[in-house]
Amino acid sequence: MGEAFDQDSLMLYLFRENPNGVRAGAMEFFSLLLRARIALGMPAYVLQQADSVLGAVMGYDTSRPVWPAALAREWRQFEAEMPGFTGRLAAYEKICEAHQPSEDHYYLGVIGVHPSVQGKGAGKVMLDTFCACAHADPKSHGVYLETSNPVSLQFYYNNGFELRGEGSLDATPLWCVYKRT
Repeated sequence: MGEAFDQDSLMLYLFRENPNGVRAGAMEFFSLLLRARIALGMPAYVLQQADSVLGAVMGYDTSRPVWPAALAREWRQFEAEMPGFTGRLAAYEKICEAHQPSEDHYYLGVIGVHPSVQGKGAGKVMLDTFCACAHADPKSHGVYLETSNPVSLQFYYNNGFELRGEGSLDATPLWCVYKRT
């Protein structure tokens, strides 16, 4: 995931003040999110080839369960050690929440593939796998996500997502998209 999001504008926005660098902040962020999704039984999939993980997709189903206490403490510690992160995350969440569908849906929080497999169908497989979960869930009406990458935005459009709204985080664009299932 570090290489997939190495120059991602949202990661640069969120972790620009991390004393250990943007990539280190993003990697810790993704690690916490993945461990929380797994602990909660939420949709989380990895693309593996031999001993290498080449991609991941994770999010929430129609529920938004409370994180286990140990992971919640780890999250608070993470926030406390990341200068300015809490405020930047709050600005991000404000835009996201303003454009979220009111109907029950799955939330795709993170999807990324290693640069060596980008453009070769790996991202589509990961996206389709996540969307299939939402489609199979009778409570879900679709999949919602955000992106700050114009190439990714076009990828989502090509896969049936429609723009619900957009915003800006400093100079970082943020597009909110939704696909009905």
